[in-house]
Order: sequence, then C-alpha cells, then structure tokens
Amino acid sequence: MNRRQSDHLMMIIISLTILIIILTYFIEINSVVHGQGVITTKDNAQLISLSKGGTIQDIYVAEGDTVKKGELLAKVVNLDLQKEYQRYRTQKGYLDKDVNEISFILDKENESGLITLDGTRSLSNKEVKANIELVHSQIRAKELKKTSLDSEISGLQEKLSSKEKELALLAEEINILSPLVKKGISPYTNFLNKKQAYIKV
Repeated sequence: MNRRQSDHLMMIIISLTILIIILTYFIEINSVVHGQGVITTKDNAQLISLSKGGTIQDIYVAEGDTVKKGELLAKVVNLDLQKEYQRYRTQKGYLDKDVNEISFILDKENESGLITLDGTRSLSNKEVKANIELVHSQIRAKELKKTSLDSEISGLQEKLSSKEKELALLAEEINILSPLVKKGISPYTNFLNKKQAYIKV
C-alpha cells in the first residue's frame, strides 16, 4: 500500500468516526434500563438506593436542584411489588372478614366465650369452622373421660370404705380374741388367722 492510499483510508476512517459522533448526538435512545445503582453528589454527598428493583417512570428533580428530606425524587414502578401488595391486601380482607365473623359469634354466645356448634354454621371459612368442630369434639372426649374417671374414683372410694370397715372389724375381733387367747379360752390358731386376715387387708 502506498502513502496516498493509506492517507485516503485514514481520511475515510476519521470521516466515519466524526459522522457517528454527530449522529449519536442527535439520536434519542428510548429504552428502559433496569438495574440498581447509587447516586452521589460532590458536596454534601447523599447516597440513594432502591431496596427493590424497578423501572423509573418519572423523575421529579433536575441536576443541580436542592432537595429536602422526605421530598419525592422519582417514581419507580415495580409490577412484582404491586402484585404482592394486592395479594396481601386481598388476604387481609379475608382475614378481617373471618375475625369479624368469629367476633360476632363470640359476642352473641354465652359468657364462657365458647363458640357453640350452632354458631359455627354461619362461618364462611371452612378451615376455622373445622378447627372449632375439632376443638368441640376434643372437649366432648375429655368430658367423657372425666365422667369415666369420676365413676372409677367413686367405685374405688366405696371399695376403700368397705376395706376400712373390714379392717376395723378385724381389729376389733383381734382385740377381743387377744385376752381370750391369753386366758386359754380361745385357740391360738383362731387368733393367728384373724391377724393374717388383718395384714392381708
């Protein structure tokens, strides 16, 4: 390649570079840039960052503007956050409805604060209704067990009373037989049998 061709090639490259620079100055780029970043200023530097990503929809300040604490700088749109917010609001609405239903039933029920099975019929939340019915069945099972134990305790108390009477009777017989055995009026084996019966009881 001779010098003239290389000069000509160099002029073409420089011309194209200048043309590209001029075109980029006049062309406006319309695209959304996603990402996280930090804004810093030279004097009185403050850091600004987003806790969640999103798209900047509006900017309310310009370069060189002075801002105060709490002033809105930009509006960031995050569709995921908006959907999550709506989901939580909907869940809160359902929970509020359930709490109101249960509070209403508790207010109209007796002073014990227990919800009757008749009161659960008006509940719309099946899970809460099932939990209340489960608690009622557990209460009934405990009451039946308590009744059974009360019956057993009553039977054991009767048995104990009978044994105490039997012991008192045997003790009285032993006290009567003891002087009779010493005097030889009653046989000693009869006395021993009564003592063994007393010990067994």
